[in-house]
Amino acid sequence: MKRLLITIDGSANDYTSLMSAMQLTRRLGAELSVVFTALPAEAFYGYAETTAPVVFDNSEEAKVAQERARAAFETACGEWPGATLSTTEEYSADAIARLGPLSDLVIMERLSREEGPSAAGFNAAVFDGAGPVFITAPEPKATIATTPVIAWNGSREAALAVKSAVPLLQLAGRVTVLSGDQSADSLGALKMYLQSYGVAITVEAFTADQMTARGRARALLKTAEDLSADLLVMGAYGENAIGALFGLGRATRKIVTAARMPVLLHH
Repeated sequence: MKRLLITIDGSANDYTSLMSAMQLTRRLGAELSVVFTALPAEAFYGYAETTAPVVFDNSEEAKVAQERARAAFETACGEWPGATLSTTEEYSADAIARLGPLSDLVIMERLSREEGPSAAGFNAAVFDGAGPVFITAPEPKATIATTPVIAWNGSREAALAVKSAVPLLQLAGRVTVLSGDQSADSLGALKMYLQSYGVAITVEAFTADQMTARGRARALLKTAEDLSADLLVMGAYGENAIGALFGLGRATRKIVTAARMPVLLHH
């Protein structure tokens, strides 16, 4: 896992996101590609009552956003030789869809809303990026992937998440697997797979069958927090939906908007 990708937009969240991204980048000894999605200097809007477009001059706002993005990059990433900053006029979702397939991991900040541009970017990362997605914690943690936890249900998505997380799991040397009764048959295969990479596992029972999807997600997060997890590895479930997280299952949506720890997902 050597090529990591993150997009920024010149907002106040950029610095925190980049600090978390750099923590992961250093942990892996990787390269970080930071892409600033620039605000267009002019935006054209049409009104239903007229065919004449109205032009809004965004040049000053675009300049401020670019300065903020550059400052956040220099402060958080400037000393890392493998970090680069580039600019695109694409929307974040389009940039991720284009660059994600040639990145080993797409890094996203934790979402605060289930719709809008950030959700569209997240959808692009999960469904179009062709690889794993790493969600940063709201605030940078003291450690990352030293006490990882896997949410295991035996599914294809969970298996892909585990395979993607192997470089981090190897650094930890051990992992706790949260497994329900329905995934017991696949636990042996999971153990053999991780042991072949030198990763020792401890299995903890996790059952939330009688809960709602969001209730299961809350229970999963609580269990991971009780284990002092600094990385949650899990599958992402659902289908793509434009501009919103509605394509994701309810449990996955809850995880990506409420997790207080880093999360590695794979669809």
